[in-house]
Amino acid sequence: MYSFQDIIGHTENINTLIKAIVNNRVAHAYLFVGTPGVGKGTIAHGFAKALLCENPVAGEACNRCRHCGQVEGNNHPDLHVTTPTGATIKLEQIHYVQKNVNYRSYQGGRQVYIIEDCDVMTAEAANSLLKTLEEPPVNTVFILISSRPYALLPTILSRCQQFWFKPMSVDQIVEGLNRQTNLTAVEQQMIAAMAGGSLGRAISLVKENIHTVRNSVLNTLDKIKAGDMVPLLQQAATLASERTDAVEWVEMLQLWIRDVLVWSQTEDKTLIINVDLLDEVAQWSGRYRPEQLLAMMAEVEQARWRLESKGNTRLVIDALLLNLAHN
Repeated sequence: MYSFQDIIGHTENINTLIKAIVNNRVAHAYLFVGTPGVGKGTIAHGFAKALLCENPVAGEACNRCRHCGQVEGNNHPDLHVTTPTGATIKLEQIHYVQKNVNYRSYQGGRQVYIIEDCDVMTAEAANSLLKTLEEPPVNTVFILISSRPYALLPTILSRCQQFWFKPMSVDQIVEGLNRQTNLTAVEQQMIAAMAGGSLGRAISLVKENIHTVRNSVLNTLDKIKAGDMVPLLQQAATLASERTDAVEWVEMLQLWIRDVLVWSQTEDKTLIINVDLLDEVAQWSGRYRPEQLLAMMAEVEQARWRLESKGNTRLVIDALLLNLAHN
């Protein structure tokens, strides 16, 4: 699960990490940056596994020693993972990290600390972590993971080796889906195109049944076109009940409007993501002028940004649907 050889893509970054282990030039702090689901978390665990392995082979974990088994089992005593508690990583969580780094490793090697979504640290937590990064203990490696590096203190950025993980290609996502799902080739291609370069996003679409989400989007667009405002706002309340679901729904809406706009301008089915609903895409393209679709795209993009910036979910969805109704 966490071995480098099992990871799809990101070859250049992986090779650089392997080279650091082989040459014994491992830094004390790394920052892995990329869109959600692109694979940076999996690579962070793969790197941790190689760092903790008793007998690494050419910079990679051996997958046979006790340490490798413990990492796979999520019970290695020298691998510590910090995740947000609620919406943030709090000061007491970083204090716990700082307390532990002063102790020797349980198994005589390195200690590795992975801090996921490090960009949601409170100001106090970030300043406290900075002190540790400025004077790192020996044989301790920090791996910070972020989708929003601009939210981090510049001083934290300057003390980490930064690795940027690019969006994956459609072919790479198809390969991942082929390994992990039983979808048909057509379904794999469609979901890979929808995933925005993120294998994690693609797997999420499979689990959540994209057909259900898409049907909800089309149902909402029908209400908007018909001017049914009361049921529309009632639906907004349902959509806003869970932020993650709201983001997924808005992304699906964005892809649908994109397809309608592209078809209205090209009528080229090779450019359409929702190719299994090509007839519906063509029908919708006749309902709007291109300038209306562009305005709708702008509204959806703004709503998506507000949701990802932790704006009030209900207010964002209400405003989006009302604005779309007036286009």
